[in-house]
Amino acid sequence: MHPEVVDDQSGKCPICRMALTPVRLELVWSCQLHLDLTQYQPGTCRICGRQLVKIIKALSFTCPSHPKVNEINPGKCPVDQRTLVAKYSLRPHGDHNPKHGGTFIMAPNNWHVEATHPASSQFRLYVYDEYSRPFIPKGFTSRIVEGETSIPFTPAAGRVFLEARIPQSALPATIVVKARFEDKQPEYRFDFQFYDYSKEPK
Repeated sequence: MHPEVVDDQSGKCPICRMALTPVRLELVWSCQLHLDLTQYQPGTCRICGRQLVKIIKALSFTCPSHPKVNEINPGKCPVDQRTLVAKYSLRPHGDHNPKHGGTFIMAPNNWHVEATHPASSQFRLYVYDEYSRPFIPKGFTSRIVEGETSIPFTPAAGRVFLEARIPQSALPATIVVKARFEDKQPEYRFDFQFYDYSKEPK
């Protein structure tokens, strides 16, 4: 029910009181844009060519013919006795690496934001869920606050980020972002500093 809850011993979930189940976690190499990719060694993504980064995934073992079989240890399928194969799954908060060369912060509601400063006067804001998958929640609002001035972020056409402009901004740049993820949630404050322009990872 609550995969973000992890403990080093058996017990009950502090949220729903259900019994905790064992999980095997491994530090592996993956692409930040193609999270299904899993490797044991550093390298580049075969899809986009980006350098792989270390993230935490859950490791289980499943049957090639019976995907409902999901075991924490290797062995044989209880249905047809075929050898189980490894399966890696995303874990909440298993990847806190910036995806676009910016600063990555976890919000109090367990989602994430990343701010970038790709060029003079330009600022971008990316939003991710607890699995670090990009999305923009329904009702999401955000703005840059400068004293009494408020500069809203607006969705970039055809892209998965929001953008705002501060005319004549110079490096180093410091911005205060206030964001409300959903209508009934409070507005959270995030502070970002930029000593150079943000560059997309290669």
